[in-house]
Amino acid sequence: MTTSVLEKSLSYDDLIASLRLIDDDFMRIIFKNQDCIQLLLDIILGEHVEIIENDSQYDLKNLLGRSLTIDVLVKDNKGNYINIEVQRDEAGVHPKRARYHQSLIDSFLSFPNEKWREIPKTIVIFITEEDVLGYDLPIYHVRRRIVENGESFDDETEIIYVNASIQDDSELGRLMHDFMCKEVESMNYEVLKKQVGYYKESEGGKREMCEIWQKIRDEGYMEGEKIGKDKERMKLIKKLMMKNSCTIEDAMELLDIPPVERQQYRQRIVS
Repeated sequence: MTTSVLEKSLSYDDLIASLRLIDDDFMRIIFKNQDCIQLLLDIILGEHVEIIENDSQYDLKNLLGRSLTIDVLVKDNKGNYINIEVQRDEAGVHPKRARYHQSLIDSFLSFPNEKWREIPKTIVIFITEEDVLGYDLPIYHVRRRIVENGESFDDETEIIYVNASIQDDSELGRLMHDFMCKEVESMNYEVLKKQVGYYKESEGGKREMCEIWQKIRDEGYMEGEKIGKDKERMKLIKKLMMKNSCTIEDAMELLDIPPVERQQYRQRIVS
């Protein structure tokens, strides 16, 4: 979308006005700002966290299975890694998703050979639009325990669910109000208000949003083409296997499928 279209498009302005921090694309844009992440972590974790690195829309690659693009990944001064996700869809916060996020973060990390104690602590935070665990609590901390005696099993992994439907007068409640809020002037925290206001109310911010969304649309189109290509490959692999009595490996070799891409087809065909 060009600047001239932006200036003429009332519907585009309406779209920007409707965005909230609970919308993941918008959240990723706002939380590129380290001050915004700092506020969020200090409130949710209940202590000050010194941020060393932060990335939004971070890709965790898995050559042998499903990769992930996570909303925000933070490294603190203790070497801990914190993944922050917003989720509006209840299906997107299944406990096994959090487990998978942690497994990919672990595989992404490097540590000295056999020095297991030096694997960094990982925390996965899901901020959800509804109370997905159903106990009417504003926040849930999930840690491992030994069943027989209830003692902590401290592998330094933690999952936190934050329930954005509770917007009381606590620090966390006011933060969740800001996550669900469309109107800049109604937001509580100045650092969030300033960042959201820039993208929602200033011409420069709106133009940046235009460029970002154009990139998102282009990437979505490319991803759609890739999905279409993958489906076509699947059909051809199965056809070769059925009509020519090929093995999966022979079929993929005939189709010149790169070795690094073959595992995904193996898994889908044998499942």
